[in-house]
Amino acid sequence: MFPFISFSYASRVLGPEAFGKIQFILVFAQYFVLLAAIGIPIYGVREIAKIRHDEARISKTVSELLFLNGISSLLLLLGYLGILFLVPWFHDDLQLYLLGGLIVISAFSNLDWYYNGMEQFRFLSMRSISIKALSLVALFVFVKTKEDLLVYFAVVIFSILANHLWNLWGVRKIISFHFKSLELKRHLPALLTLLGTSVSISIYSVVDTLLLGFLADDTAVGLYTAAVKINKITIPVLIALGTVLIPRITQSLESRDKIQVNKLINQSFAFTCLLGVPVSFGLFLFAREFIISISGPEFANAVLTMKISAPLALIIGIAHIFGFQLLIPAGFERKYLWATFAGMVVSIVLNLLLIGSFKDKGAAVATVTSEIVVTGIAGFFAYKLIKFKLDWRMLSKAFLSCLLFIPIAYGVRSLSENEVIRLLIAVPLSALIYFSIQGWLFKNPLIDEAFVYARTKGWIPAVLNKRKGRIQ
Repeated sequence: MFPFISFSYASRVLGPEAFGKIQFILVFAQYFVLLAAIGIPIYGVREIAKIRHDEARISKTVSELLFLNGISSLLLLLGYLGILFLVPWFHDDLQLYLLGGLIVISAFSNLDWYYNGMEQFRFLSMRSISIKALSLVALFVFVKTKEDLLVYFAVVIFSILANHLWNLWGVRKIISFHFKSLELKRHLPALLTLLGTSVSISIYSVVDTLLLGFLADDTAVGLYTAAVKINKITIPVLIALGTVLIPRITQSLESRDKIQVNKLINQSFAFTCLLGVPVSFGLFLFAREFIISISGPEFANAVLTMKISAPLALIIGIAHIFGFQLLIPAGFERKYLWATFAGMVVSIVLNLLLIGSFKDKGAAVATVTSEIVVTGIAGFFAYKLIKFKLDWRMLSKAFLSCLLFIPIAYGVRSLSENEVIRLLIAVPLSALIYFSIQGWLFKNPLIDEAFVYARTKGWIPAVLNKRKGRIQ
């Protein structure tokens, strides 16, 4: 909800051009951050999950990876500054780009991979909620007009740096850092492969925005960012269960427990289908309402872009299962590299072909197509190498449950011309109908589990406990 609120407020206050400028600078800086990470955010989770009960090995591994990440961050910062000062194109907004350099130099301190590997998700949640709440207050207090561009960027930078500093502070009493007798070479083969994967992902993830900035204008970047960001806001929710399961999947793969692996993957797939299909369906159907309500009438031209990119949440959710939950924990990072490399090539080619004529719409087509390519190739390798089964009926059941969104859309549009009112009616009504069909008609086990959990917490009135017998 925090990105949803902050994005809505900032895009309305700054407008498409100024908002697009900041998004371009952020993406440019984040590209160097992704390179500086050299695959550690992925590799670190896997390695920590394997040794999570050995404190000495954990301290040694964290020290080694932190050292490598620190060196790479410093080198990438030098490269970042060199480009800023040598290329005249950046000089008009040099102050903003230099501020973005703080993201690059602090990249080494992003220790989320350690906390994920140790399954310390409560720490990550409390940290994120606290910093996002503080950033949101700062946004409302200090960003009032389009002239507050630098202040807005400073708030964004603060939210990133604060996360990193909190990570270091939280781990200081747990890890005994030591930088003598480090065995750095043992990490390099896997990290170099994952670096290639990170480069491929970073290119096809940011090349659309970068090429829009170079080949089109800041307004096109703003429209595209508005559409894609709304579609991607839900992705952290869709991959949440998968992220939690990665350490356990890694341990099951290590012990060659195929039954447990299949069970965990199907739980993750069921969760992705349950939420990903209605999210994508709803974002497509109510694209105009979301764009106008969140970003304002100035972004009305982004409606078609949002409709084109609506499937992204579901596609990326499924890709996460094949790549981050299966191929990488199983040690097949090179296969995932091939998938991301293919997606990168498709993204670059299609963006170059389409942006000139279709601007943000062309970039959206290129993004969706490249994500489909990555998902397809990663799925092919995962099925071939790991031998698991997914219940694809969950996907069709979720889609069928969403068809009633269509009459709801026509109904709310006939009731009101106000986009906000339409959403306030349509979203809860669609959710109620969707989850009712999933629970009562298709008997989705996740709905039952959620119902039982809510009942044990006292969130459901006792009158509904008659459902208890069927659940058990």
